[in-house]
Amino acid sequence: QEPESPGAFQFGVAAGRIPEVPFGLSTSPAVLSHYGVTANTVTLFRRVDNDRRDLDMNSKDVDAEKMTRFIRMNELRLVTEYNPVTAIGVMQSSLQLHLLLITDKMSPKHPEQMHRYRAAAELFKGKV
Repeated sequence: QEPESPGAFQFGVAAGRIPEVPFGLSTSPAVLSHYGVTANTVTLFRRVDNDRRDLDMNSKDVDAEKMTRFIRMNELRLVTEYNPVTAIGVMQSSLQLHLLLITDKMSPKHPEQMHRYRAAAELFKGKV
């Protein structure tokens, strides 16, 4: 609600660190209501899967570094099929570590393997 607040300043710093990600700041009650935002929040809208991730800004220890980490960790799916289209996004991201699972998509075991791999990715997110 306060564009001149320290949190808004830190948001601007984080935005400057990630020029390839579009940023916006809104104090409009209509916009906040439309997206169901009730507190100071950094909301990341992912185009790859139309998913949304929120970072609560009411914690006193959230700074530009933590916002940048939040965006980098959540800008891509944790598990994605590697193909010519997704390869560009994966390899151009700032992620320094990629784990690959090579599996036969035609195998009847493929859906279960992917389910287990996605569950493991969620458990180890930010820890590897």
